[in-house]
Amino acid sequence: MKTLLLILVSFLFSISSIPKEKEVNQWLVSSQSTVSIEGKTNINSFECQSMNYHGNDILEEEIIPRNKTTIWSGEVTLRSQNFDCFNRMMTKDFHKTVKAEEHPEIQVRFLDLKRENLNTAMEKLSGNVEITLAGTCRRFPISCQLSTKENGKTFLLGAQEVTFSDFQLDPPIKFLGTVKVENSIKVKFELVLEKI
Repeated sequence: MKTLLLILVSFLFSISSIPKEKEVNQWLVSSQSTVSIEGKTNINSFECQSMNYHGNDILEEEIIPRNKTTIWSGEVTLRSQNFDCFNRMMTKDFHKTVKAEEHPEIQVRFLDLKRENLNTAMEKLSGNVEITLAGTCRRFPISCQLSTKENGKTFLLGAQEVTFSDFQLDPPIKFLGTVKVENSIKVKFELVLEKI
């Protein structure tokens, strides 16, 4: 009986010492986060920023100790009508272009952002992102930065170049064609993350 007990204790101890295959952390995307869309016309540049983001989206960080990597995934959902271009006419045109009434949400979905060096203050992540705009979803390769500031806040920062035509949209043209928005735009994000 003693031998059986000793074998059982040894077995349980050996199981507890096996490293975990993976661990998952969840991060709340704070309402302090910003997402903006930048572009140019033949006259000047513009920026449309998401306002009143409520910060209720979750990102997951899957930690794989044996590879010393993490994989980030999750989705940020924004209201199309909440984008403000800081010019009433430009904001109206933006909402019309992205079909805000028909498609009230813009989504940025991180699929598989890989971080290779753990426990560093700033680290590059690379992988794929899906952006859904005006009801059309497109996948893009992306690189971004994950940084932890001295105040303990964690930020996920990045940008992705896309075109209106990627989403089957026509760039706005105003004043009988004298003002034309370029096809290329940049989606920028600065997500403030809080570990749950």
